[in-house]
Amino acid sequence: MRVEKRGNIGKTFGDKITKKYLKIINYDSEQDRFIYCKSSADYFNATEKELLEMLTNGDDNACAHYTLMRLRENALDEQDLKYFDSALDNLNCDCAVVGCFLYGEKDSPYYDEKKAYYCYAITEQYGYAQAHKILKKNYAKRHGMIDEYDSIILSHRLQRWAASLTDRYSAFNVEVSPAEFLDVIDYKHAYFVKTRLEQVNGRQTEQEIVYVAYLRDKDSDGYLERLSANLIDEFEVIAEKRNIGSGEIYVKGTRKFRYGDAKPMRKAKRDTVDKVSDEEINIKISDAGRLEGNVCPDCGGALDENGVCAFCGNARGESDEIKIRRAKNVEALLCTQCGSPVQLDSNGKTAYCASCGTTFAVKGNALNYDVSGIDYATIQADMPQGSELPDVKFVRARIVDGKITAVMPETFDVMSDEMRRIKYPVNTPRYIYTTPDSTVNLNVNFSGSLKDEDVFAFGKQMLSVLKNTFRSGKFGEAKLIKSNKNIYFINFITAAIDQPIYNAMFFFSLEGKQGIGSWNCLGKDRWFWAPIFEHAVRTMEFTD
Repeated sequence: MRVEKRGNIGKTFGDKITKKYLKIINYDSEQDRFIYCKSSADYFNATEKELLEMLTNGDDNACAHYTLMRLRENALDEQDLKYFDSALDNLNCDCAVVGCFLYGEKDSPYYDEKKAYYCYAITEQYGYAQAHKILKKNYAKRHGMIDEYDSIILSHRLQRWAASLTDRYSAFNVEVSPAEFLDVIDYKHAYFVKTRLEQVNGRQTEQEIVYVAYLRDKDSDGYLERLSANLIDEFEVIAEKRNIGSGEIYVKGTRKFRYGDAKPMRKAKRDTVDKVSDEEINIKISDAGRLEGNVCPDCGGALDENGVCAFCGNARGESDEIKIRRAKNVEALLCTQCGSPVQLDSNGKTAYCASCGTTFAVKGNALNYDVSGIDYATIQADMPQGSELPDVKFVRARIVDGKITAVMPETFDVMSDEMRRIKYPVNTPRYIYTTPDSTVNLNVNFSGSLKDEDVFAFGKQMLSVLKNTFRSGKFGEAKLIKSNKNIYFINFITAAIDQPIYNAMFFFSLEGKQGIGSWNCLGKDRWFWAPIFEHAVRTMEFTD
């Protein structure tokens, strides 16, 4: 049976959907990256025949582009829609974005309210905020339909997760807990469904987020009960098919289900800092002045962030040496932010604190501190006059269950549960390491899937999220570091209750997951720790 021709809709309607699709997925012609979806420029350059061949061979991303091409040609038929709906059942993001408009636009000849809500619910899982707003806004009138699609997508997600398992497992653990990452849309009303498995030999998998559940009304108890019932139904089937003997499901810390007669899955082994060797870090104190590190040694021209001279083109050589500049020409004015002496500029109108980085206006002999939030001239800081290098010994140690080897202070250890609750009452990272006084910290977390070649695009997205979250913060230059992994590195300063905090975040891919790491210290101490943090990130080793 053929789909009836819907009038001359082709180019106008097809171009309209294509334009909206490109806007949503944020196509970057230079990087061939997409924020929400997995498409590449290859699909845009493919012919209709090539796209059809790709989709019939199981490439659901190609299906989205094939559908758009057929729309523009006014040739979309019933078989095309079967391909498209099949890709939706595979929870393909590209097709779901197209489906939001194909089925959801009121002027679309293919308008189908049910299929539109299905597409909204799929793209919501990939972080499409507009789809989430539509679902939340219309939940009161369409709650039955939306709840049904939530259940279907949860089932599809779990089935695909179970199908990806290759080893034999003896137990499962499922936890439903409030979302822990700010980059999750509407994170205050989001819940993570996290799974962990245990093999027969006792080895456990990393906890994995398999679904993001969204509370759409005020009845949180009712929603979580429905979610619990769906999880119980799904994991009874999964356990039977995979021959898993026991398991538990917890919702906000309360056990809701116990499967099998065997003992419940044991608590995961506590993380450790496994010291491998001592580490010598070559630190040099320079009295050459603030600009010395940004000046070409050959011609005196300015160096860019990559150490290349804009005038003569010579590049600064790579060195393991860490250079810290000592502050010069400090006057007897005290910083109102941290109490350290500050440096007057040549005309005496402004002052700069080399210790915490704050810039002031000067009126007579007084500092005028009426800046809203934080106003840093630079996130770099010089070594304050009268200061000495801290007596810190460094080691190279294995962390994150042995998957990362990194340089860190010898005194570093896993943060205690009590301190975790105090310092990270919400959005607690999975791995946290700290000094005895908890003033220097390293934390690492893992979330969704990420390929190594997509680290740059993911880092840019996270940088945008952070800038929107910390609007008063001061951000430095982002860097793409290439070691045995691609690492996207950013640093910034944020306000805290009593004093600023310096943060050095890095993003990477490990075992196909999004890796998010962060070093932090007190803002006033960053003159020493900032170059140490970057050195530690540059020299990290990863084991997949």
